[in-house]
Amino acid sequence: MPELQSPYIHIENALLPEDIEMLKRAFKNQLGAENSIPCFALIDLLDTPTFKKIKRITEEHVKENLHYLNDFYFYTDPRFKTGWHVDTELYSFESAINVWMLMSPEEVDDPLAFMSDVNTREDDYFHSVEMEGEDCVFMQFCDAKIKELPLAEVEASRIHTPKIKVGDILLLNPRHFHRTNTEMPKHACAIKFIFAEQEKWLSSKQVPEALWPEVGVFNRLVGDETDWENVISNIREALKTQEGRDALASGFYPEKLQLLRDAAQTL
Repeated sequence: MPELQSPYIHIENALLPEDIEMLKRAFKNQLGAENSIPCFALIDLLDTPTFKKIKRITEEHVKENLHYLNDFYFYTDPRFKTGWHVDTELYSFESAINVWMLMSPEEVDDPLAFMSDVNTREDDYFHSVEMEGEDCVFMQFCDAKIKELPLAEVEASRIHTPKIKVGDILLLNPRHFHRTNTEMPKHACAIKFIFAEQEKWLSSKQVPEALWPEVGVFNRLVGDETDWENVISNIREALKTQEGRDALASGFYPEKLQLLRDAAQTL
C-alpha cells in the first residue's frame, strides 16, 4: 500500500455523471431528513453500482481488501474552514484510506494542502497540532511526545493538490496532516475504508478513549467480530437511536450541522 510514499493519489475521470448524481442524491436525502447527520449516507447503498465502482477502483490502487467504515458530506467556504489536522479513524483502526470526491462546482484548483515533514515515517505519528505563537506544536497522544516546527516553515513546504474535476477521485492517507482550502466554495464527500491483516482491524496503538470518545464507540461496535458485515449491522443498529447517531457523528463538526444541512439542499 503506497500510503507512506505520498499523501494522496489523484485518479482522473474515475466516475461518470450518473455516479456523481447518485452521491448528490444520497447526501441531499440524508441531510434533508429529520435529525439528520452528515455521515453514513451510503451505509444502505453498499450494493449500488456507484459504491462498488468506487471501492473497486480504490482497491486496485492500494492493493488491499477494503471495508466501508463511514462516509461524510462537507461544504467549504469562508464560513466553514478547518485548521491542520489528521483524520481520526487511525485513532481506532490499524489502517485506513480515504476517498475524496468533488460534487460541485465542475472543477477546483488545489482543494487540499498537506504538510510535507510530519507523519511521513512509520514511527512518526502525531495526532494533533496547536499553534503557540509562530510555532506548530505537534502532540503524540499515546506517549506525550512533542514536536515543534515554525509555522512559516510548515506553510512554505506544504504539498499542494492539482486541479480536481467532478468525476476525479483523490485517495488520501489519513496519517498526513492536511486542511481544506476555502477560497472557492465547494461541495465534496469522502468515504473512509479500513483494512488490516487477518481481520485485526482495531489498532494496537489506539488513542485513549478518555481523549477521544469515538475510540470507545468503535471498540464496542467491532468487539470480537471477525466478519465485517456484522460490524456494519452493529453500526446500522446504533444509527437507529439519537444517542447512537450523536456518538457516531461526534467527529464531523456538529457545530456546523445546520450549515451542512442547508448547503446539501442546494446540490
